Amino acid sequence: MSPIVPSLPPHLVQLGFDYILAVETGDDATAARLAPEVEQLSGLLPAIAELIVFPVTALSDDTDPCADSFALDEVGVLYLMAIRAWATDAPTAAAPGIADTIAHFVGQVLADAPTDAVRTLQELRDEQVARARAVVENVVALHR
Repeated sequence: MSPIVPSLPPHLVQLGFDYILAVETGDDATAARLAPEVEQLSGLLPAIAELIVFPVTALSDDTDPCADSFALDEVGVLYLMAIRAWATDAPTAAAPGIADTIAHFVGQVLADAPTDAVRTLQELRDEQVARARAVVENVVALHR
């Protein structure tokens, strides 16, 4: 997980990914139903982007850093800064564009083929919701 993004509750992870999926698949009815809540939470889509981008672009402790790894890390940081600024400056208008941008990143960088973006987003959603639930369960267990 990104050191910048605190753990999102499972329902917000689900909401963010569901909105991105609705925009990506052209499901206008679902996107319109989810949009008011997504737009009210202007930091939600940037947080979802961080969950997706940081694991791919951040410097890894597992490998020796090189010029390319530093460049990739900085590109990831710039990408996320732009999304965060976009969401801050125009929270209502930005949501569909940010969702498109996240889906494009997933299709170009993470999916086996750009046409697999929806499947990859669904897998990421399921993985991130499971992680968020595990965090909640660990917090609850600590407070017992």
